[in-house]
Amino acid sequence: MKKVVTVLCLSMLSVMLLSIDLQTSIETAKQNNKELRMAEEDIYKADNTYKEVRGYLLPQVNLLGGYSLSRIKLPDSALPGAMDFSQGLDSLATANDEYLAGALSGMVNSMIPSSVQKEGSLAMQLKLEQILFSGGKLINGIRAVNRYRSIQKQRYDLVERELVVSTTQLFYQCLLLQRLHQVQSEALDIAQRHLSRVELFYEEGQVSEFDLLRARLEVAKLQPQVLQAKNNYDLILAAFRKQIGTDDETIIPQGQFDKPAELEISLEDALSEGLSKRIELNLADINTEIMLIRYNAEKDNYLPNIALTADYSLFTKADSYAIESADFGNSMSVGIGFQVPIFSGFSNTSKKAYAKHDYAQARLQEANYRDLIELQIKQDYKQYTYTLQNYDVQAQNIKLAERGLQLAQVRYDNQVGIQLEVFDAQIMLNAVKLQYYQAVYELIAADRNLKKSIGYTL
Repeated sequence: MKKVVTVLCLSMLSVMLLSIDLQTSIETAKQNNKELRMAEEDIYKADNTYKEVRGYLLPQVNLLGGYSLSRIKLPDSALPGAMDFSQGLDSLATANDEYLAGALSGMVNSMIPSSVQKEGSLAMQLKLEQILFSGGKLINGIRAVNRYRSIQKQRYDLVERELVVSTTQLFYQCLLLQRLHQVQSEALDIAQRHLSRVELFYEEGQVSEFDLLRARLEVAKLQPQVLQAKNNYDLILAAFRKQIGTDDETIIPQGQFDKPAELEISLEDALSEGLSKRIELNLADINTEIMLIRYNAEKDNYLPNIALTADYSLFTKADSYAIESADFGNSMSVGIGFQVPIFSGFSNTSKKAYAKHDYAQARLQEANYRDLIELQIKQDYKQYTYTLQNYDVQAQNIKLAERGLQLAQVRYDNQVGIQLEVFDAQIMLNAVKLQYYQAVYELIAADRNLKKSIGYTL
């Protein structure tokens, strides 16, 4: 009855828990990882920066304008009286004199402002600027921004690859610790059943108190190990759920935990492929190219800058708010301007020297990355070879331990051996299983690390 209840409980638990495989874990982590999403946003930003800089190759056209109305009211004290020059004529003045005096009076009086002045004005200008020659600085700037855009795209691939590696590592750590906990629990169950039999034999006087004490000590030794294994599994499970971006405590990783397909590649081929496929080296190469572009741009600071400018202006000014078509005037101009650096206080020379050293430093950094990647590939290749050999040894040990348990059981069934031999063989088998599962995990981790070092897509 107890076994039936246990089976039912395990069945209900398996229904409540949601298993997730490695590929689904990786896809979920990609969707929820904030660093990867920020790297994606950097790609969009770099694309728009490139478009912005490239836009300076095209003409820059701007429309400027303004429309204003003004009203001024002058005080009476500021207004002079009306002028009449005809009053200054004598009796000998002729009709022509009278006419000229009247005309002059009208002209002067028309220049006297009115008490309330209204004015409307409109001005518009269409201005065009086109760079004709900038000493190569603009072209070099566009090339540099374009390479920066490539950096952001490859940086995204690098972040994605690191995410895949870390997610895979946590996935298999969960599988490892899950199996270690199972093995420890099985060992504890075997030790408890053995203790029950020893206690029964002790009551019947068939075993000594030493045998009873030994069985109790074995149970006492395994209990904290089982608790620690369960705690380690819970901790790595929480880290895995955080990695894939979920708080669902019913999700547990499930998948194959076996020896991966063996890599058929020599160390020389691994080094050759790694140096051609590694994203880090491509990034270093692009950075070196950007430093070279910057150095060339600083050398071009001594060249002149030439630009074409043209504008067309439309303006008007009326002595009332209403603007008529006859009130408009216009003007236009076209010109070519240039700027030639003669002396900059040696600042251009310093900038060029600084850029030259930046370029030299970038080349050294690229060479250093190459050396480090070569070292990493060699170390990962040797580690993979070791873990592969260790796995073969542990697999043989499993077979030997299983055979030892079979022989001990046969000896006990034929009353040639004792129960203690069977118990020791079972404990030995569980200990070898722990080492075997650890060897499987180390082989999987070494396989992934070597593939990552070579630059394979994971």
